[in-house]
Amino acid sequence: MKTLNQIWIYSVLVLLVSSCEKDLKPYDDTDSWLNFAFYNNYNDLVTSEEVSDEMKQTTYSFVTASVAAGEELQKGVVEFEVFTMGFLSDKDRPVKLKQILTGANDAIPGVHYVAFDSPEFMDKCYIPANQNKAMISITLLRDASLKNGDVTLKFAIAENEYFNPGYADMIERTLYISDLLSQPGNWPTTNVGNYGPLKHQLLMEWTGDSWDEAYIDDLLTGDKGYLTYLTRWLKEKLEEENAKRLEQGLDVYKEEDGEIITF
Repeated sequence: MKTLNQIWIYSVLVLLVSSCEKDLKPYDDTDSWLNFAFYNNYNDLVTSEEVSDEMKQTTYSFVTASVAAGEELQKGVVEFEVFTMGFLSDKDRPVKLKQILTGANDAIPGVHYVAFDSPEFMDKCYIPANQNKAMISITLLRDASLKNGDVTLKFAIAENEYFNPGYADMIERTLYISDLLSQPGNWPTTNVGNYGPLKHQLLMEWTGDSWDEAYIDDLLTGDKGYLTYLTRWLKEKLEEENAKRLEQGLDVYKEEDGEIITF
């Protein structure tokens, strides 16, 4: 009886393994998938389950970008990291992006950004040979309409002969483009208080820095001692400047809505 039971158990296991093998893709499957890379505040790569809506959103202002560059820019570049899943290739593999229309003042290709199907974009949009990641550069155009407010460029990884879109939570990004001062997406992670256009302008004037997303990232991942010093310096600077204004018969610094600026 014991021998019969052992034979029966072995037969069931063989059937299960055979069934599972039919569902598995062969090891030499050449399919590849592509995702955007997302990082947390500690600059650690996160999984698809950890991606938040805030991580998917990026802002670009030609005002702050020009401050950072030290010149008036007519074109801007925003880079997004992508990484592959699957086998490497010994050839460069083009990446395809597509715009997703939102109906909320969508960016216009050729007006607000270099179109995804243009040679200028496609020639630089690829995963290099024997690599599993790359930076994809999107070129933005300083159109006069950006003075009126943000335009929205929502885009996603599209399927081509080299890649399939990867995880659903890691294949889309949204970029807000303007020629005005606008709140950087990572502003809430700073310790300078609520956002306001005048506060943003003062920060740029007093420090000589752009206070855009890239600068804030560098600030938060850099020397913590400097961040503490900077916060204290900004508070003292604000007190000094407000005192000068009061002596001149002016009010302290306030945003247009009447909120008193504080750090």
